[in-house]
Amino acid sequence: MAPKRFKDQIVLKILQVWGASKTQIVYKSGLNFHTIVPYMEILTHRGLLVLVEGEIPLYRTTKKGETALGHLRELERLIWEDVVGVGGASQGRAE
Repeated sequence: MAPKRFKDQIVLKILQVWGASKTQIVYKSGLNFHTIVPYMEILTHRGLLVLVEGEIPLYRTTKKGETALGHLRELERLIWEDVVGVGGASQGRAE
């Protein structure tokens, strides 16, 4: 079983997926629908994601979301680089 993630990690995973359907975001982020839906609703409401209507509705990260993504990546680096190494930040976390 994979270690649990902090909420900031879940947001980071969602914002990293560009121009994708909800299903694609679920698969690419390694999350499930039960976990991801409330986060996507909050991110959309706060203007970090936008839903682009079409035959298949797609979620896109906004400019504001890109800025937040940069801050989240920097936070990950600052907190975890000495603990598990850059890029291995998913260890030792709890949701």
